[in-house]
Amino acid sequence: MGPVLKVLGRVGVVVLGLAIVAVWLVLRLKGVPVPVLVTYGLVLTGLGCGLLWPRALGGRARRRTPAFFGVAAGLGTLGLYLAVVYHVTDLPVLLALAAGACLAGAVVAVLRGRRSADGRPARQARRAFLMGGAGLVLGTASGLSGGLVDRQRRASMARGERERQAAVRAPGARRRITDGAVRVFPIHTGDTIVTYGQFYGGLDGWEGLNGYVRTLVDKAQIAVPVHAYLIDHPRHGLMLVDTGVNWEQAHDHDGYYGLTSRLLTERDEYRMTAGQDLRVRLARLGYAAEEITTVFLTHVHDDHAGGLRYLPRATVVLDRRDWEHGVLYPHSFGLVKENLSFPAFDSGAFGPFPGSQDHFGDSSVILLPTPGHSPGHMCVLLRLDSGGVLFMGDTLYTLPHLATDQVRQMTIGGQDTVRQIEAARRVQRLLASDPGVVPLFAHDNTRYQFDLVASAFADGAPGEAGLRELRRGMESVLTSDWRLRPGHAPRFVAPASGTGLGKVAFG
Repeated sequence: MGPVLKVLGRVGVVVLGLAIVAVWLVLRLKGVPVPVLVTYGLVLTGLGCGLLWPRALGGRARRRTPAFFGVAAGLGTLGLYLAVVYHVTDLPVLLALAAGACLAGAVVAVLRGRRSADGRPARQARRAFLMGGAGLVLGTASGLSGGLVDRQRRASMARGERERQAAVRAPGARRRITDGAVRVFPIHTGDTIVTYGQFYGGLDGWEGLNGYVRTLVDKAQIAVPVHAYLIDHPRHGLMLVDTGVNWEQAHDHDGYYGLTSRLLTERDEYRMTAGQDLRVRLARLGYAAEEITTVFLTHVHDDHAGGLRYLPRATVVLDRRDWEHGVLYPHSFGLVKENLSFPAFDSGAFGPFPGSQDHFGDSSVILLPTPGHSPGHMCVLLRLDSGGVLFMGDTLYTLPHLATDQVRQMTIGGQDTVRQIEAARRVQRLLASDPGVVPLFAHDNTRYQFDLVASAFADGAPGEAGLRELRRGMESVLTSDWRLRPGHAPRFVAPASGTGLGKVAFG
């Protein structure tokens, strides 16, 4: 048995170490100060050692050490949970768990009392009475708190609705243009907070598992936009490419997501004003969410799929591989999961792409597989009256990312990185072969998006002149062999105060 116990002990050390590292990383993601993390890690280590090797402790220490560290670890875990993970919707559950524990304790006290003598039954009976009473009180509080929490959340959502209605009525709204032209409107649906390295560090070690670990501990963060695109097509109706984030994600993040998602995401990962809500933006352009008939989802990540909950009548077109193997958040897909359409990509080669899908059969919308960022990521090519636009999704984040040998976002690693770079090369070749096509990005935080794209698509129809201006903007940043021109390399600018969000400068 000796060798077996030694092996089990070593396995225990590895498991314990991995568990402590995982907890440390999660709490670091949540912004817990390093001194607190160190103390908590030492307590967990002490508890683990006491449980794994009790024989190494002699006499009283064998009993007291696990108890001491166990109480400290329990209180520390509860305190950290309440400080960084707790949400008001957890209150009824916590009270119910406490009630269950008290009632279980009362049952144990009754059983012990029956087996005891010499006056101990009376003490056990009192203990059972007190614990049972506490359990009933806590159980009642759990039931009552459920209604209070529900009312509090409804009141919060009602305040949000009033803000959105005020944003819809604000001056500057426009009427729908109905002249038969194909129109595209960029819709800025708020911002997402990411680490600078996640966005621009793909060539500096931000890849695979190492990249994901660094996103947990690196606090050099920036805000980047989240764009969806509305298409008003004279033959095919109203369509969206991606849907951005929704109001609940930005304003009730912890209530919207479950406990696991709360542990692995930051509470402020999205931000949105009332005027950036998808429903508000559509209304101010003269449209309604209920009119959207088709959504082309480049991939299933939640910053692209959050707005689906406002579009229950739309057919959602996405690659089956993403639906079956992508990082899927069911909160956003609950209302549309019966309205999904999976392209077969059987329309033959399209330029540098060996497979494509002519969605409507008239070459107006071509779906192009670009896996890598997710298993079934795809780009969408839309033909305009005077050219075309290529919706990039997250194949490439920004215009400078087209210089993929110089600027690269974090990639998944292994073959997924290879696939993503290959997809980027295909995009380069497609853009080079057709000067009438311009790229539109989901997260571009450069002048290209906020000045050139916003100006060209101000009324939805850029025309030949607008597309030429966008191509000139591309050529001012990128050479013909997809290298950055001087003055366009990104760099992180730390916040002046040393805390908060940084900025991206180009030079």
